[in-house]
Amino acid sequence: MTEESHLAVADGIWLPYGRDLVREGAHLVDEFPERRGRIDRLAYPRSDWEDAASEIFTRHGRIKVGLLPQARGGGIVLVRLHTSEVLRIRAAWPGRIVAERFEQELRSAAAEEEWGPRGTVGGDWSP
Repeated sequence: MTEESHLAVADGIWLPYGRDLVREGAHLVDEFPERRGRIDRLAYPRSDWEDAASEIFTRHGRIKVGLLPQARGGGIVLVRLHTSEVLRIRAAWPGRIVAERFEQELRSAAAEEEWGPRGTVGGDWSP
């Protein structure tokens, strides 16, 4: 494994409603597409969630839960399927999506102001 492995593209996006991992994690496990498999373990960054959890109770029974190292950053949950496949699921809370879009718009507006609408420094200099 390389140092950049935590920057890999996510295998999916999850939109939890809140930061209660026990409740939201159970929803993720219970509503996970059956055609993909069944989740039997979950790992998460502690900084993303209000309370620490070591297990989650779902319709399928108890799921063991572990912590990801702080160096991996936040916003991602690893799930292991019963087939031993590990998926990276990006957690995108509604407020976080809005904040990220706002930041993108600010960067875009700043770039347009700096380079101008046609990519020229200081704006459009055409006659």
